[in-house]
Amino acid sequence: MDPDKDKVAFLFGDGPAGVDLTDEQTRVELLAGELAANPGDGPDPMTLGLRMAVAAQIAADEPPQVWATAQRLLSTGMERRAVLRQLVLALTPAMVGALQGERPFDVDEYVDALDRLPVPGAEEVADALLTVARERQPIPTEELKQLAAQCLGVPLDDPVIATLLDEVEEQLLDGGTLAMLVPGQILHVESFTSATVATHRLTPEEHRSGVLTTAVDLAGFAHRSGLRLSGGTELVPTPDADGLPGWAGPPGWLDEYPDGALLAVRVQADGLVTIAVLDVEPVGSAELVGLVRAAYDAEVAEPWLPVFAQDLLLGVLLAGRTAFDVPQPPLSELAHAAGLERRGDEFAHEESVWRSVQSVERAQRILEQCGEGDHAAAVLHTFELLDVGLPDAASVRAVLAQLHGLEELDTICDELFGLDDDPALVEATGVLAQRLLAVASRPAELAVAHWLAALVAERSGEVLHGDEHLRAAVRADPDWPPAVDRLAWYRSDRGDAAGALELLHRSGVHAGNSEDIAVLQGLAARPGAALGRNERCWCGSGRKYKACHLGKPATTASLPDRVGWLYHKATAYLQRRGGATSIEVTEYAEARAGDPYDVEAMDEAFADPLVTDVVLHEGGWFDRFRTDRGPLLPADEALLTQGWTIVARTVYEVLDARPGAGVTVRDLRTGDRLEVRERTLRPQAGMGQLVCGRAVPDGETHQFVGGLFLVAPGTKAVLLDLLDGGDGLELLSYVADLSRPGRPVSGNDDVDEQPLLARLGLA
Repeated sequence: MDPDKDKVAFLFGDGPAGVDLTDEQTRVELLAGELAANPGDGPDPMTLGLRMAVAAQIAADEPPQVWATAQRLLSTGMERRAVLRQLVLALTPAMVGALQGERPFDVDEYVDALDRLPVPGAEEVADALLTVARERQPIPTEELKQLAAQCLGVPLDDPVIATLLDEVEEQLLDGGTLAMLVPGQILHVESFTSATVATHRLTPEEHRSGVLTTAVDLAGFAHRSGLRLSGGTELVPTPDADGLPGWAGPPGWLDEYPDGALLAVRVQADGLVTIAVLDVEPVGSAELVGLVRAAYDAEVAEPWLPVFAQDLLLGVLLAGRTAFDVPQPPLSELAHAAGLERRGDEFAHEESVWRSVQSVERAQRILEQCGEGDHAAAVLHTFELLDVGLPDAASVRAVLAQLHGLEELDTICDELFGLDDDPALVEATGVLAQRLLAVASRPAELAVAHWLAALVAERSGEVLHGDEHLRAAVRADPDWPPAVDRLAWYRSDRGDAAGALELLHRSGVHAGNSEDIAVLQGLAARPGAALGRNERCWCGSGRKYKACHLGKPATTASLPDRVGWLYHKATAYLQRRGGATSIEVTEYAEARAGDPYDVEAMDEAFADPLVTDVVLHEGGWFDRFRTDRGPLLPADEALLTQGWTIVARTVYEVLDARPGAGVTVRDLRTGDRLEVRERTLRPQAGMGQLVCGRAVPDGETHQFVGGLFLVAPGTKAVLLDLLDGGDGLELLSYVADLSRPGRPVSGNDDVDEQPLLARLGLA
């Protein structure tokens, strides 16, 4: 038998034939795809990384015990994915210890762990944990795992067993089957709430949507599955309008209950759900309200984080098991009486608790983006300073100094402004900027304060004020890169290529590492002084020089020759604006890549001009660019962009190609013939060639912008129907299906992509 063929079948199942087992990228793509198709195996980076390590060991047969163990377990009849999980479990303790710097990777420890396989499967471990939890609740987590290990007949001091118990317990906690209350007490939610009667006041939105929210008042039942009504109709777990857990029943299932009715809900052990309207409102006793507050106080004390509704309910039941054996006021109303505020499915008693969870979430985002290191520590320290509220000038100066010393400020901006363009965050950052401006006096301080005020102006739709602040920032500190670089962006948008280049060079970038410089070089020449006031302007507008570019930033390039620059301004807006653009670009890139776990495909998608153009056009961001940056654009460019907004993506037939000059094309949607100034098509692009793209007006003829791709024979009608829908994500998914990983979307010899990309500033 072919050992490599056996290894491929083991690692990837019924994957494509002819897989090169030694190709790391191929292994990554296939393993990521299998994990995505089987999320129960753990579709997270750690699991993927461990599987990649196991696959590399099997491919190299180093250590040989890995493949030998896989064959041994397969020979017992164990399913291959279960065997893979066993190998990953054996690797985890040694690998995690090495990654965390606790100890070097110990091959002998790993081989010993392989020899001890198999260990119990995840389902068997879950059954043991749940059995013990039901019988002994509440039970400390360590005691739960000890007793479960005894039930399974395995030693808890085995690192593989300990890892397995930890992972399964975490899955049961995440899924809501188990719950952990302070201090480390484990409860089995279903059995612990089996006798409760939950009450809930029906809302008009629930009536309208047919989704009954379970996240708060019915929290004890929120994670139950297999539920049904008395007629046998299944209740389907469905998010409500706010994304919180809920139940959806058959059409009209809530119609018999009036708006505002107080519902009493019971869930029997067999999953039968009964709902009745309470005619008499129950009154919550002071003792019950006290239990709610005591349960909250116990949970909030140590972490100082909001308390989930389920944990609040379980805490009350822990103190009084019969507290909800009879109908009581809804949990949300009891919590309100106890002085708690509800947000979503969580409760807190004061704003500092809400701010605490925001700080924790922010720290997680910063560490994910920056990694662990000095830069992340500096960013976190900056927000620690901001969190105290800047009570005096000294604290303001400390923040200014901290910001001035950071190497890059993207993470700071993301946290201050958010990624969803929340107006409240923009307003709050504006208040901060004014506080910084009021105290700043030294050059470095003024640069930071004006820089932040410029960003606030941008997000507030006042880009001209942003320009003023950036000029002030650079006057204060001519060598501070963040302000210099951003002012260069403004100069470029204004049409001042020479001024933009001077600032970019000052900020330390050069043509080899800057798309901006690559675009601006050759456009920075200024017209000679001999041009008279009443002569025709150099720009080609037809207007007199005195009424056009006299006293304004100049370039000798005509409007058609500036189309590449103008389009680059739109793409630079996506790259530099921040906020929601980064989320949308990533979403569209994932559609183009086809597999978000494929690092190489994602890198190619981010660099694909088609992705950028789809975000701008189908995604609607070109209109935002015109609104936000339009006041900076030269008048002729601003006017030209109006025509670009109505140019739909379509399929063109090449009617005539003139190498080095242009092409004549026909729009197959409208039948219109267009002259396209396009120098990147080779002579082979002759009669009948079909390309998909956008040909925009350039002031004289037309030019292609964004990504072009060839249209295969027989696909024209399908593609045109897809384009008519205007869904950019569908289009990119369609293109991904046509493309092999690692191959340009055009994939032909007729369209030379690189010159086109270079001309557009995207190469």
